[in-house]
Amino acid sequence: MAVGATCIYHVNSNCSDLERAVPFYEGLGLARVLRTVPSRPQPGAAFGLDEVAWDAWMMHGDDGTAGVALDLLEWRVPQPGAGPPAAGAPGFDRLVISVPDVDRVLAVARTAGGVVVGERMPDPVESGSRTAIVCDPDGVRVQIVEGDRTRIACVVVACTDLDSAFGYYRDVMGLRPEDVPAAIDGSMRDARLTDPRSAVAVHLVHSRGHDRARRRAANDLGLFRMAWSTDDCARDEAIVRAAGSVPFAPTGRLSVGDDLPLLEVLFWPGPSGECLELIEATSESGRLSA
Repeated sequence: MAVGATCIYHVNSNCSDLERAVPFYEGLGLARVLRTVPSRPQPGAAFGLDEVAWDAWMMHGDDGTAGVALDLLEWRVPQPGAGPPAAGAPGFDRLVISVPDVDRVLAVARTAGGVVVGERMPDPVESGSRTAIVCDPDGVRVQIVEGDRTRIACVVVACTDLDSAFGYYRDVMGLRPEDVPAAIDGSMRDARLTDPRSAVAVHLVHSRGHDRARRRAANDLGLFRMAWSTDDCARDEAIVRAAGSVPFAPTGRLSVGDDLPLLEVLFWPGPSGECLELIEATSESGRLSA
């Protein structure tokens, strides 16, 4: 049974310096829309941490708030942890952003502290389009792909067991397979599923040289969470648990800013150690009590 979540809402990436990271992603075509910075630390059980505080920007592409956001976050409590994982390690591998002009974006990315590690390659998924890989100032991998507008298009997940991950994203998270997954010797080599509501894809690939997922801390640098919005977090928690997943903590309340609504949230490790999240907005203010 799939969760009743409405759509993929955001993808989170942790940075060491928000003021340095924001210009890089603006160079890719994303725009700052909403700043989330609670005024004081709060309990962090939902993240698997004792206490949490951060400063973050929700950044959107050409679709504005109707599209999926990048939650670009700098940790204050605790301080930023380990660096991004190596390419191909289990979990979130890279973010894919569609842009109309690959050449312009690569030029801007370089001036904003990015490092281009592969460019002007044919895209293996979108025939006829071009793609490039660029690392942000913290070394987080971002794939730029040619498209009709700027938007977050896909998240690539490296999997220790691709068949199991495919079933999880289809049956528990409610994503739709784009086609019949390619297979070698009876096992899938990669698979691509799409959220029918946000049109964001999840591309599952085999983890190279790793047979076991390592749980990353919520304050480690790089991609950490992919969040779905929902109208009933507690209902969906029961579905997540029935699927055999164990959340970091039961559904709880979280402030993302004093003048913003409190959120009901749930975090849990996905099939390859990647953190998945459910978010339900409440009608109450996020101002923390003394």
